[in-house]
Formats: sequence, structure tokens, C-alpha cells
Amino acid sequence: MTVFVTVAAKVKPGSGPGFEEAFAKVSATVKGTPGHVSDRLLRDGSDADRFVLLGTWESEEKFRAWEDAPVHREMTVPFREFWAGPVERTIYHLAVDGADAPGAGR
Repeated sequence: MTVFVTVAAKVKPGSGPGFEEAFAKVSATVKGTPGHVSDRLLRDGSDADRFVLLGTWESEEKFRAWEDAPVHREMTVPFREFWAGPVERTIYHLAVDGADAPGAGR
């Protein structure tokens, strides 16, 4: 079952561009990890120092296997210098895919 993992965080004031570069590096490194589908970085429209990372995984089990592996900490090192406080992670399970709903795409 597809899962979506969000990581919401504030970065140090004015460090957004550097954080975006770090995200691109980490995303390229994570690509190819078993069960990983994609990553996106969302910037808050009213607070340029607030971001949400959105990861898509084939299953919660595959995400957790990666998260629990030592390589996870190694892969995410480039993020750490930018964090400005606690990071909130949430795992969401796909309930309904609107793309598959009748009339979608009209």
C-alpha cells in the first residue's frame, strides 16, 4: 500500500536556498532505495523558512526499513545544518486516489 511521508521543518532564517540544494542532493542519493518512489520539497507560501518534504514509498514497511537503517542517517546529513528546531514526521496511508475517481481529469 502506497504511503506518503511528510517531514515538516523550519530552517534557519534565510537558509532556504541552501536547504533546497541540500534537498536535491539527498533526493538524488535516496533515489533507487528499495521501495522509494519519489520526493518533493514544498515551501510555505507565507513563510520562506518553512518546508514540507513529501516522500512517496511503496509501503510503510519499506520506508521504516530505510529509516531504521544506518544509511538513513548518512544520507540525510546535508539537511542537519539547516534545521532551526524540531522536525515533525508523519506517515499517511493512501485512502482514496482522486486520479482514479469517476470524472477525474475533466
